[in-house]
Amino acid sequence: MRWLLVISVALGACADRQAERLEKIKDAVCACKTSSCAELALKDVPKDDVKASRRSQAVARGMLECMSKLYEAERPSTDPDATTP
Repeated sequence: MRWLLVISVALGACADRQAERLEKIKDAVCACKTSSCAELALKDVPKDDVKASRRSQAVARGMLECMSKLYEAERPSTDPDATTP
């Protein structure tokens, strides 16, 4: 029974480190002013063994929201009455 507790704590610590790494990447993505900068920051996301957890999913959602805002800001206006800078 004791070894089960030790293993669960060890796995939880590993997941926390992974979530902290994703948090740092999210902070870098959200700090970018252009979508190309954010795309470069997204290349640091681990592509192999990523454990899905509520925290990692929330961080991923935050990254997507930041990317969405950057893409929206760079999209040209389709309003025919808008003035062009």
